[in-house]
Amino acid sequence: MKPLTVCVTVCSGLLLLSWSSEGQSNIMKTDFIQAMFEEYDSTLPPNFESNESVKVNVSLYVNSIDSISEQSMDFTMNAFVEQEWCDPRLIFYEMITDEYFELDSKFMVKVWVPDLYFTNEKRADFHSVTVPNKMLHLYNNGCIRYRLRVSLTASCPMNLQKYPMDTQICSLYLQSFAFTRKTIEFLWKVDKAVVTGSSVELPQFTLVDTVTKGTCNENIGGSDFTCIQVDFNLRRNTGFYMIQIYIPTIMIVLLSWVSFWLSIDAVPARISLGILTVLTMTTQKGAAISSLPRVSYVKAIDVWMAVCLAFVFAALLEFAFVNVMQRREQEFDDCSLGDNKMNGSVNNRRFSGGKREAQRVDNVSRIIFPMIFFAFCIIYAIVYMV
Repeated sequence: MKPLTVCVTVCSGLLLLSWSSEGQSNIMKTDFIQAMFEEYDSTLPPNFESNESVKVNVSLYVNSIDSISEQSMDFTMNAFVEQEWCDPRLIFYEMITDEYFELDSKFMVKVWVPDLYFTNEKRADFHSVTVPNKMLHLYNNGCIRYRLRVSLTASCPMNLQKYPMDTQICSLYLQSFAFTRKTIEFLWKVDKAVVTGSSVELPQFTLVDTVTKGTCNENIGGSDFTCIQVDFNLRRNTGFYMIQIYIPTIMIVLLSWVSFWLSIDAVPARISLGILTVLTMTTQKGAAISSLPRVSYVKAIDVWMAVCLAFVFAALLEFAFVNVMQRREQEFDDCSLGDNKMNGSVNNRRFSGGKREAQRVDNVSRIIFPMIFFAFCIIYAIVYMV
């Protein structure tokens, strides 16, 4: 009955207005649209009577990815979501020569649109400056192109075991809220399903690629509900962390080794240097992990900071060891001097021998500490960077 009503109404208008001028052709379009939507029910899907699912082709244009937060484990993006489907109730039947109509956003409430929503969305907003950022084109074959602009924040669970040399996959799930596959089915557009703008640039990450999937890893409601997924593969940029974390901590470790070249008798200088490097490394460690969530597993940055702290602390302990060696020899000689004042030359030899042993420990530390540390750096790079 619906196509018949449209035909009768529009044909009558064509007969009555055939004498009109070219400027009155807009009236014919108006009458055609009014007749088309006279009995149109926007609350029912297009294939409600035939029990066939509506195929909705979805595409995504990523305008910007604003932020990715490890603390809250989410990402914020601005995108254009475009949907295309066909509604047999809106076919022109060659009653009008226009290929398609560009409808105002106020008119969209009269047209049935899919109930697409983002499953892992935390917050979302439509843009309405200066008018609602929505577009609807109605084609002569009954197909509809519907586009809208949205800003959303979606959850992105992250594995930070290799932080900051990690790669993350942030997914976006698009699903029907109320209709099962019996009524509606979402499909990615064959050509250019997901396009990222040329201006998309992230301060901490590089967008490697995007992967579309016809099914979702997490489908709320089960497999009966249609769901599609897009994965954003992100690789973290390590330049910031090299400048702010790795190079400063390496310099602190190297600074702690200066005490090996200082005299054993320079107790205030070596103690001050050891305590300063330990405290500086502790402060650096706290600043490096302050912006991270309190996860229970060990991260790559934790391993690096713990080993660097261990090296500077070991350098402090090394001086304590050599200082104790020297003092024990000196105390032994002082006791021997009280028993036999005639053996002064022997005592001096013992004292100098103890100092030589302490100096030998310093000489060995100058070689062993750098070798172990640089070996650790190589192993660290192989494990976490490869």
